[in-house]
Amino acid sequence: MDMINNTEAFQNVTDSNQTMNGTFDDNDIIPEYYEGTYSNEYYAEFFAKKYEYVAEWEIVVRGYITFFIALTTILTNILLISVFIFRSSRSYTTIVLTSLAISDTIICITRLPEAIYFNMAGNYKALYVTYKWCMANHVLYVIHQIFRMTSNWFTALLGVQRLLAIALPFKHAKVCNNRVTFVIIGVIGIVAVLLNLYEALGIYIAELPIYTSWFKNESLPSSCIKDTSLGLTEAFGDPKKSNLLFFIFSGLLYRVLPVVVLLVSTVALAFLLFKRKNVRSSASQRNSQIQRLTILIFTILVVFLIAEVQDGIAYFIYAAELSQNKKRQILSKEDDIMWDTISSLLSLISYACNFWIFFLMSQQFRSALLDIFRSGFKKANVYLNLDTSEDKSDSNAVSVSLTSKTENSTFL
Repeated sequence: MDMINNTEAFQNVTDSNQTMNGTFDDNDIIPEYYEGTYSNEYYAEFFAKKYEYVAEWEIVVRGYITFFIALTTILTNILLISVFIFRSSRSYTTIVLTSLAISDTIICITRLPEAIYFNMAGNYKALYVTYKWCMANHVLYVIHQIFRMTSNWFTALLGVQRLLAIALPFKHAKVCNNRVTFVIIGVIGIVAVLLNLYEALGIYIAELPIYTSWFKNESLPSSCIKDTSLGLTEAFGDPKKSNLLFFIFSGLLYRVLPVVVLLVSTVALAFLLFKRKNVRSSASQRNSQIQRLTILIFTILVVFLIAEVQDGIAYFIYAAELSQNKKRQILSKEDDIMWDTISSLLSLISYACNFWIFFLMSQQFRSALLDIFRSGFKKANVYLNLDTSEDKSDSNAVSVSLTSKTENSTFL
């Protein structure tokens, strides 16, 4: 949780207290300790912002591991999107999966600057975060929050659509079609942007001059302090109250509700998959396609749910602390920082899994991907068919998919 910082007047940064495990109290800025002595004294009118971490292993996770996973996910998602656009029939499932891949890719892009600059380049050791990086971090954080919310809801939408297709095979086409899917995706995107306007425009990043002496005769690169904008204060009054309301409302929308929808749809799909094992269908090949597609989507939902359920737990912990006005009573600052590091890594891994789920579980996906490498984006010899439905009268279904001579018209 990114709370508004309180500031104190004119501080010598060498007077701040440092704990043994490397963590710092709120708003403290600590001079670098090297070979038994502190570095030069720096002064500022307020405590400057410092990069926060607890243990050295977090630097490895946030740096090299995050960079590798994020970059790999970006590259593989480009391939995934290419198959969906150029080698797949356009269906509501394809539209949601493409939107999800784009959203996950943008999230990974926002993770790269921090991984490279602060962790891989060693700038986490700096005495404070410079003003330009404060601004960059703020922009990247808002973008990350917007697309994390869209990814959560796109995954929930994927689960709901698949559940309706299995549970209501002859009626689901009324709500599960291309037009309705585009509208839902648009609404999710608009709500995500509007919700994060509070963070984008309501939080003011002020420049904080840094000096090498009390006389201010030599200035250093400025740092920053975070404050509530005047417009937000005038609109909502007490900043702490508005921050609490925003946290509760936004957390429900992009943390709790998507996880609840995912949990319900995943459990229901698991029940239907188990139930259908002993049910024989006259259209055995078509039934097999539906079963395999459902298993693939079910796998995506389970992976995403495992990664996101801990974020829902964290929300209730933060909400309990805020509602009782007892900050850090359940989770200490150190535990919160480490939880955030692990949580971010789990989410990143879940974004990376979608491509590999398709690659490992779908023979037709591998054939379509290989066809792109062989033939480029123009000539298509293989199509990925994600338009399986038990309702043969569905006007939005494409019953014929182009395949190569050696490929059967099955999904996996």
